[in-house]
Amino acid sequence: MPLLFSVLFLFLMPGYGVTLQDTQQQTQRIALTFVDNDFVPTAQQLAIADDLNIRLFEISDPAMADRLPDQNYRFLIQAGPQFSVPGLLDETLGSVSTEISLRIQDFQRRAGDRIAAVSLFRYPFETYNGFQQAAAAIADSLGRKYSTPFYYQSAFPDADLLPGGYNFTSKRVAPDLPLQSAFPVMHMVPSGNEYDTYTLLNRIIEDLQTVDESITILPARWFFEQIEQRSDLRYLFRDFTDGNNITLPLPQQPEPPPFMNWSVILLLLIWGSFALHFRYQPIYSQSMTRYFSNHSFFVSDVMENRLRNVLPGFILLIQHALLTGLFLFACVEVIVSSLGLEVIRHYFQPFMLLESTLLSLFLSAILVAVILQLISVIWIYVTNKKLTSFSQILNLYSWPLHLNLIVVTFLVVFNRVGFDEIWTLILGAVFILIWFFSFNIAAIDSSKFLEDGRTLFLSGTLGIHIILVIGLFVYLFFTPSILEPILFAIELP
Repeated sequence: MPLLFSVLFLFLMPGYGVTLQDTQQQTQRIALTFVDNDFVPTAQQLAIADDLNIRLFEISDPAMADRLPDQNYRFLIQAGPQFSVPGLLDETLGSVSTEISLRIQDFQRRAGDRIAAVSLFRYPFETYNGFQQAAAAIADSLGRKYSTPFYYQSAFPDADLLPGGYNFTSKRVAPDLPLQSAFPVMHMVPSGNEYDTYTLLNRIIEDLQTVDESITILPARWFFEQIEQRSDLRYLFRDFTDGNNITLPLPQQPEPPPFMNWSVILLLLIWGSFALHFRYQPIYSQSMTRYFSNHSFFVSDVMENRLRNVLPGFILLIQHALLTGLFLFACVEVIVSSLGLEVIRHYFQPFMLLESTLLSLFLSAILVAVILQLISVIWIYVTNKKLTSFSQILNLYSWPLHLNLIVVTFLVVFNRVGFDEIWTLILGAVFILIWFFSFNIAAIDSSKFLEDGRTLFLSGTLGIHIILVIGLFVYLFFTPSILEPILFAIELP
């Protein structure tokens, strides 16, 4: 690594007549990134960057090279895909390599020989089995065509991995992530809290005193905004790039914004709907008690069509659909980071109904629950000719779903008090099992209406349902495009 940086820094220095002694005078560099934003610097801002000895830029749009025409500028180019997972990468190695190669050629036409290094991936699932082999294969394929150093942007600061063919990784650091130590190459993601952001920057600057050579990549838009707002930073950053030890002044710690726990609010609303239902539907309170305390008597009431009102059943299905949305919302809110939400939005775009990923998942879960519940009750009703009223299957299917209200309540409470994430997974499994058995129990109960053909009915409902559910889980387990993005989103810090 030290030899690599010696060569890389020599290449990055403006001019070709520079001696090695000159390159050793500056070992801590700042680079500005224009990746994934439409920010275009003004001539005045570029003059400020030049005064601070900032001539290294990270870009993802080849056209940006035309907007940075100075021949002394050097580029770290983002040419590869983002959020790659090994399973899909294995299946598309050839096409991915071709697409990256075409992008590199496009950059070369715009930037010429000013390319310092090429990023082949942005935040890949590098800790999952198979990534290193797939990444090394792509680097080997491209290495035959291009002599430029390869790197990738890593979202796992603690991962000490470097596949064959790669010269370094650019580690992601952010105020909400624990930082064990600074890295030779890292890109900082500022937060809305400037106090936390500058605290992190000071920690990075302090740790870099023990690093011989480093590149700290900062967002260009954020950097120039800070320089304009606080002119003293200009001199401090100049001292830093000159190799001096500095401490950035911390802005005032802002007041914490009011916290709105939507999981708790949604849970209270759902509990309120149950309370209203219990209060204004007398038959509902009697039936709920009877279902769990004297189940056979409840089934007899349904068989004799004593519970004819369809409204309680429909209300319960709507409430359970809301519970399903809240269940997914609460789980994702706790176990998935902000970057993990970007992975979910990237891979599950059809479910993204709103700009907010969490709210999109909430609404999508409600819609999926409504569809599955309707399919379930219609399935049993159509296949059992002895069911004379739709209210019968509604009552048989919907009552056990009450248990999921308790499960989701525990989930929200556990998340609120900070229990271990394993409880989220356990309660999630219980939620799915209750929903799974609600159909099976309803099928078994409704089979008691039949005098003959009971085995055939159970095979066409209970048997097929079990096969479908098992098949679905097997399909999900062996489908990288679904399983790996979910695991990736959960594992991202």
